[in-house]
Amino acid sequence: MKKWILFALLFPMLGTAQTNGLSLAEVRQNVLKGNPSVREAVQRIAAAEAVQKQARSAYLPTVTLSASYGHVDASLHPDSDPETRYGDSFMQGTGGLQANWLLFDGFAREARSLAAKYGVQQSHEFAAETRRLLIQSATVAYRQAQLARENVAIAERDLAFNRNLEADAKKRFDAGALPESDVHNFSIRALQAETSELRAELNYNTACAMLAELMALPEARLPQALQPVPINFDETGSIPELESEFRYALTHRPDYQALTSGQFALVQQTRAAKGEMMPKVFLSGEMNYADRSGYADAGDHGNYDSFAGVTASWDLFAGGRKTAVVKQAQADLRALEEQQESLSLSIRSSLQQRIDEAEVSKAIFRRSEKIHALSVQVRDSVEKSYKAGMESITRLNEAQTDLVRARGSYTTAYIAYQLVLNQLDIETGRILSELE
Repeated sequence: MKKWILFALLFPMLGTAQTNGLSLAEVRQNVLKGNPSVREAVQRIAAAEAVQKQARSAYLPTVTLSASYGHVDASLHPDSDPETRYGDSFMQGTGGLQANWLLFDGFAREARSLAAKYGVQQSHEFAAETRRLLIQSATVAYRQAQLARENVAIAERDLAFNRNLEADAKKRFDAGALPESDVHNFSIRALQAETSELRAELNYNTACAMLAELMALPEARLPQALQPVPINFDETGSIPELESEFRYALTHRPDYQALTSGQFALVQQTRAAKGEMMPKVFLSGEMNYADRSGYADAGDHGNYDSFAGVTASWDLFAGGRKTAVVKQAQADLRALEEQQESLSLSIRSSLQQRIDEAEVSKAIFRRSEKIHALSVQVRDSVEKSYKAGMESITRLNEAQTDLVRARGSYTTAYIAYQLVLNQLDIETGRILSELE
């Protein structure tokens, strides 16, 4: 059943995935749909809403129905005659209905209700933070998968190149135009390319397994139709400015906003703690009935009594407990303020580092792009010269090795640049708005 549900969730994007592969945006959406951490966060929101309902219930009256039945052994010592003792025992059944409605408690009830409201808001922000961190993990895994997939392709091209030269060398060796060592050289190079391909495939499978876990797929690997799309080197992106990113982060980062909601909640908790020091005033009413079997003074009828009025209570001394509760809430509030200030410094520092990384990564990528283009030209030129007998096999090996390294560096630089741009969107919380 779970597999059919999962298939229904993934079906809308299968048609696109079969031709183009799985895009980063689709990975993020499916992670947010399927990951258990998201559902856990939803349940925590439900728990916070239940707490809010508990706090609001204090505005309503409390009605209590009570009853008892048992044996009573009663005795009486009149003050006028201390030597005399009257005693009796009987069975008694009682029933009562009592209602209390809190009218005033120093505004503690209102403060607790507001604190619960901010608790619900904070739970929503924690849920958003869970989504943000999941998106971060999915983005890193996706970019690693793209890099590994490209490394597999690089190794495959290197293998094909050396296999072609190996076949050509065998023909020329059979014709007596090449030494046997040249054939062995290309065989060795092809085996080395196969080894590199195996390592790249392992890295790719590992990254795909991580993506499958994040998307909560029933099997720990991606289906063939859900493989990440190849790298599109035409997508570059721009580097934002620090101040605008920092301002955006302070108003959109869910973990920062959660601390703000936590502060509001603690302010109300402090109010509630102070309200506990004030008197409580209730509107009360009760009606009681007692039936005493076997008690001579009870007569043929039960005893009724009722009360309606206003009651008040005020704890004049509680051993300093209430004052300590107020101080605890105030200290927690100050600690949360310091925590938020620390997070603000961390966000600014992290954004500055990301922007610096982006600038350097972009510069490295542009240089790697040029190196790769030149390496292709050099390798092709040396290959032609080798086949014409004008270049040695050593020079051809060097040119091919340089090209493989240049292609790998070019791919790695591009992924590094794109990943740091992705991280900037995640650091500021902008990615959540984009997904919405």
